[in-house]
Amino acid sequence: MEKVLPIAKKTLRACLIALECFLGFICFYIVFALFGMIFSCGEFDAKEEVTLYIRSNGVHTDICMPTSTNQKDWLESINLLAYEDQNHLEYIAIGWGDKGFFLDTPTWAELKASTAVKAVFLPSPTAMHVEFLAEPQVSGTIREVKVSKRSYRKLIRFVESSFLMKDNHPILIPGHGYGLTDNFYEAHGNYHMFNTCNVWTNDAMKSASIPTSIFSIFPEGNLMHLSK
Repeated sequence: MEKVLPIAKKTLRACLIALECFLGFICFYIVFALFGMIFSCGEFDAKEEVTLYIRSNGVHTDICMPTSTNQKDWLESINLLAYEDQNHLEYIAIGWGDKGFFLDTPTWAELKASTAVKAVFLPSPTAMHVEFLAEPQVSGTIREVKVSKRSYRKLIRFVESSFLMKDNHPILIPGHGYGLTDNFYEAHGNYHMFNTCNVWTNDAMKSASIPTSIFSIFPEGNLMHLSK
């Protein structure tokens, strides 16, 4: 019994130290994320030639772009036959994220703890989410931004580089769309807590010099600097 008590004390002390380290890391992560959101980079384009939208669902952000312009016709890359509903093709919303989270969690009710833990703490494969829609309407979760054609071309190059391609076309992940207007595609890169879907959107915005946070883990960082 006398030997057991010191071992138990050491074990308890080790657990408390591990818990303190974990809580300290979480605090650092939150402070780091908030600090990155406060400061902005980029500026509004003097030439307002292309209208884009940044859309949030409260957790994830997408970039909404015109489906067809002189700079890019997305229908030349995305096979429209993979979409059952083709009634609204004015805009295309594209986002990047954790593949397992995307495919296994069509609704929050289906979120598994193992999926969330893997997505946050372990580098994991990624996918692109693509949805066709009518032109978005500005709201609390949707921001409009107008850019020059030159800036839009830079954004296009960034988004295109995120797709894993075969024969110059994105690789479809069949049977996993949430509805009739969206699909998933294979993507480059790994997802982890410092490289989230919102970080991807943030990097995409920065590629086109669109006003945004210097670093944005959370969706608010991609929206808060877009109000003139």
